[in-house]
Amino acid sequence: MKYSHSKAMAVLHKIVKLVKNGVLMIIHIYAKVSINCLSA
Repeated sequence: MKYSHSKAMAVLHKIVKLVKNGVLMIIHIYAKVSINCLSA
């Protein structure tokens, strides 16, 4: 039980990290596009 719990936590941590990276990437791209649209 303890092993599977730590494994689940590791997977959850990985997913959270991926989601955070994805969100940061989307914000970065969105900011770039917004700046390009404003300067155009």
